[in-house]
Amino acid sequence: MARASDGASGSALGKPVRVSPAGASASGGVSTKGPDRPKTADRGSRPRRFQVRRLARLWSAAVQFLTDVRGEMDRVAWPDRQTVIASTIVVLFVLVVTAAYLAGWDFVFAQLFSFLFKR
Repeated sequence: MARASDGASGSALGKPVRVSPAGASASGGVSTKGPDRPKTADRGSRPRRFQVRRLARLWSAAVQFLTDVRGEMDRVAWPDRQTVIASTIVVLFVLVVTAAYLAGWDFVFAQLFSFLFKR
């Protein structure tokens, strides 16, 4: 295995380079399937029972996730109506003040640049 500090080019540090019988590396985009190798990596040749097991695992994982989400939502301390109204008013006030501040600076700079570039 060559190290990057040795000046050798190749794959990432610490990973050995796999070489096919033709001499090209397997990670270099050259297919290692020859005329005498069977095509076993095709997804279409996979038996149906593996797909059913995968679907069952996916379904059980989704059900477990939704069950956990429901449990977490039950533990949330939701604010009462008065707290939501007060927080909304504060947010709207800060939004209006910030918009007015930025609009003021935008107006000042627009007037300044129009004065400078009219000359």
